[in-house]
Amino acid sequence: MAMEVDHELCTLHARGRDAWPAVELDVATFSTLAATQLGDGPRHDVRADDLYLAIACVARVDRAIIAFDKHYLSGLASALVRRGQDRAAAADVVQAVRVRFLVGEAGRRPKVAEYNGRGSLAIWLRVAAIRTAITAHRKRRRETTIDDLAIVARSCSPDTGLLGVQLGSELEAAFRAAFAALAPRDRNLLRYQVVDRLGIDRIAALHGVHRATAARWTAHAREALIEGVRRVLQSRLRIDSRELDSVFRQLTSQLELSARWLLTPTPSSA
Repeated sequence: MAMEVDHELCTLHARGRDAWPAVELDVATFSTLAATQLGDGPRHDVRADDLYLAIACVARVDRAIIAFDKHYLSGLASALVRRGQDRAAAADVVQAVRVRFLVGEAGRRPKVAEYNGRGSLAIWLRVAAIRTAITAHRKRRRETTIDDLAIVARSCSPDTGLLGVQLGSELEAAFRAAFAALAPRDRNLLRYQVVDRLGIDRIAALHGVHRATAARWTAHAREALIEGVRRVLQSRLRIDSRELDSVFRQLTSQLELSARWLLTPTPSSA
């Protein structure tokens, strides 16, 4: 019986490899992981192409993760927009699905490791995205919006506190403009770190790079955001540079709070 199972797994591997020729995964690794994901059920109805890519993602094959993102995740945002989501909320949903399926949450394995080859992987992801969007919408309706900029202002020292309050609307506009001007990868890195609270190791795994590279990318994204805010404020306001520097010392120390306020959708955006 073992020989029959091995033969079936080899056949599935060959069919999957034909479907994804650029994704290299050896038959031994595939068979080991597939045996776990398939369980004891019949094999005649298994979608070899979807299963092969899913298992390659579990094995952290770089090209598989790229293909998964391109062929399965890239169209989800448009599908959500067609269902009434705004683009920002749809992007957040896709990001959450990407983390859940490719990285894993709260110590759990990536969700893609649960795929058993029965049923369309694309449909499974689409359903997950719709459910995530519904859950996020309900959560936003329950939450009370907090003015994080006021919290930042109250945390300032006495000599800069008044200035921080006066800059409230300008800081909001500057943060939004600076964030929008960032490169797409920088925006995603900030969302991963601030909203999803992913550590460097998880961010590195998500992008398929060394943790030192992920740390460097993330530091650059944070610096680019702060520098962007500074440029916008300097172009819009006429205040003493020392006062601006004082605000920025407080702003930098409160970056996570301010960025969480910026990146987390509010009920009005649902």
